[in-house]
Amino acid sequence: SNEVAFADDYRFRPDPVIFYAIPKTGAYILKIHDSLYRGREDFIYRITVGEIPFVTGVYPAGGRAGERVSVGVSGWNLPGPQAVLDLRGLSPGTHPFQVCRSANPVPVHADSLPERFESEPNDTRTNATALTLPAIVNGRIGRPGDWDAYRFEGRAGDSLVAEVFARRLDSPVDSVLRLIDPSGKQVAANDDREDKGSGLNTHHADSYLSARLLSDGTYTVFIGDTQRAGGLAYGYRLRLSAPQPDFELRVTPSSLNVRAGASVPLTAYALRKDGFTNALELALTGAPAGYRLDGATIPAGQDQVTFTLSVPLDAPDDAVPLAITGRAVLQGVTVNRPAVPADDMMQAFAYRHLVPAQELTSLVVGRLRFRSEVRVMTPSPVRIPAGGSASVEVNLPTGGFLSDIQYELAGAPDGLSVKESAPGRVVLQADAAKLQPGRSGNLIITATGARPLPAGAPKAAGNAFRVPLGAFPAVTYLVTP
Repeated sequence: SNEVAFADDYRFRPDPVIFYAIPKTGAYILKIHDSLYRGREDFIYRITVGEIPFVTGVYPAGGRAGERVSVGVSGWNLPGPQAVLDLRGLSPGTHPFQVCRSANPVPVHADSLPERFESEPNDTRTNATALTLPAIVNGRIGRPGDWDAYRFEGRAGDSLVAEVFARRLDSPVDSVLRLIDPSGKQVAANDDREDKGSGLNTHHADSYLSARLLSDGTYTVFIGDTQRAGGLAYGYRLRLSAPQPDFELRVTPSSLNVRAGASVPLTAYALRKDGFTNALELALTGAPAGYRLDGATIPAGQDQVTFTLSVPLDAPDDAVPLAITGRAVLQGVTVNRPAVPADDMMQAFAYRHLVPAQELTSLVVGRLRFRSEVRVMTPSPVRIPAGGSASVEVNLPTGGFLSDIQYELAGAPDGLSVKESAPGRVVLQADAAKLQPGRSGNLIITATGARPLPAGAPKAAGNAFRVPLGAFPAVTYLVTP
């Protein structure tokens, strides 16, 4: 038998796709194995085989939010070479698009800026496509080694942002950007820029640059492919505009297990855009009575915060869907954005990804025996002198069944530690060599207690075993002089 088709991956994704036109009727064999010939019980897979619609490209890969756009589609077993992209009712951002019901969804990009298209040839400063900013430009790296050039009139003091949407839209483009000033000098360039909002994208290949123009005149932006590849599939969308400060939010983990009357930590990530630095206030939306967030503020200029969700003693045993929103002031206007639930996952033992989930859920997995919630009694912020200590009073109901209560800090900054503790008190200490006055943030205090071993337990286990008691509501701290 002869091998007629082979695939190890699909473009930059590890899951392979084979496209093959059957030349004659007969029996064909499809074989799958791990690329390194490994195997284990968790090496599971699903294969779909048949005359299935599969989209390999959409051009343009987006349009103006609120409008209908005619796009060309390429691929296999499609109903036709054209489709209508309906962006009505959608906000700016990335959205899934299906050419037909059984086709694979592909990402498309909506924006509120005017839409433009490249005009070939446009690979030099002299024949660059002329633009009036702001604009979203739809283009292709049409052949290997191709460069696309766009020129515009700039004024001294203007701020420019150039951002590529390609790899995030499943395009194989590995972009690079160059900004050339009126004298022909390169004043800014960028290859890759990490985007924590792009999920499992393992190569952050989309380029981004921001620059302040120093003189009046005609500026040129060049976009190319760092691998010097190109073709019909190499489409992109290029944003050229003044900064548009904004933000997105991710919250991890997406599934929470908590005891009724206690707290559980979460982490919120601010995906700041175009220089946005303002503080973000997080809040629960439509949560059952008694559910509460503590420490849920991402300070100005910071990208993340760990805070806590507290549930009441009478919280239901069922999984409760939760929604968190973030509020901030954007250019003098207060706006709200949803916090997308996600999970912090590691790839190749090194790279971390915030992978979006369908919903954020909280599940009560146990109940305190005593009709009192786990609480922090000391008001926030707790002021800790640099080189000194401060006491935090807590309420931890144990009913006398637990002894040797111990407290620990989860994810605390280097230099902040538990100096000593008692059942209702935690003493925090700040190392002056590591923590400067003015340092602030949230602390997550967790507790464990010792419980006598049940009758008949092996002697080798000792006389008691430790029981995790969970986390207290987040404690905000401030290091003082």
